[in-house]
Amino acid sequence: MSALLLSVDLEDVRDWVKDGYGYREAVPDNTRNYLQHFRKWGVRATFFVVGRVARRYPELIEEIVEAGHELACHGDMHLQLDKLSPHAFREDLQENLSALQATGAGDIQGFRAPTFSLTSKTAWAHDVLADLGFTYSSSVLPAANPLYGWPEFGRKTRQLPSGIWELPITLRSFPGLQVPIAGGVYFRVLPFILTRWEISRSLSRGEPVGTYFHPYDIDTGQERFMHPDLGEKKHLNMLMYIGRAKVFKRLEILQRSFPFQSYGEYVSRLEKTSPES
Repeated sequence: MSALLLSVDLEDVRDWVKDGYGYREAVPDNTRNYLQHFRKWGVRATFFVVGRVARRYPELIEEIVEAGHELACHGDMHLQLDKLSPHAFREDLQENLSALQATGAGDIQGFRAPTFSLTSKTAWAHDVLADLGFTYSSSVLPAANPLYGWPEFGRKTRQLPSGIWELPITLRSFPGLQVPIAGGVYFRVLPFILTRWEISRSLSRGEPVGTYFHPYDIDTGQERFMHPDLGEKKHLNMLMYIGRAKVFKRLEILQRSFPFQSYGEYVSRLEKTSPES
């Protein structure tokens, strides 16, 4: 069952940057820019929200809910799963849920691990999610990766024994390299003709295509600083600033040909068509 899944990872990059709060506050304006475009296109997205961002900007989260978009969890403090024990992960998730529900979010079904850090070593996270009443996760990068990856998981969406649906992020293969085709820096830097072709090919095979964007992905006025998780590598940090003005233009082209859905809407369809339903 194919679908182009639209999502924003709502986090504040300043939280992990040295002297970060000396830089311009950008999350509210960038998020409202997303909301304006989504409203214009008539699409609904999933916002995977970090708990402390929800506490910092409760009115912004309320605007997302009022616009009809889905809220999901992205960790309370955006800690990668290998930095947490199962017990600590449960507590982190509960704080994340409380922060979202305080803004009127209602029932929360989805989770995305920070930095796609759900791997074979942290597979226990699926059981914690199920125990807390979650329905789905989009937390696995199903390939070898310098940060986090789980190649053995495979690329297909599937329901695990815990009952959780896992929707791995969609990849494109290059010689010796597999990268997300429709998210973040890859969406901005890769030639759009390749991205569009790969999306069309995946959808034609009946597969979902997962996207992910951040507030900074569209922030053409952001100050120059070293982004986290790049090992202080200047050439990688340079990529973080390329193509930000292209994001909405590219998304608009895609939504004309491949209508977007939120993750929750897609999983609801999966539940209805599952043999066990």
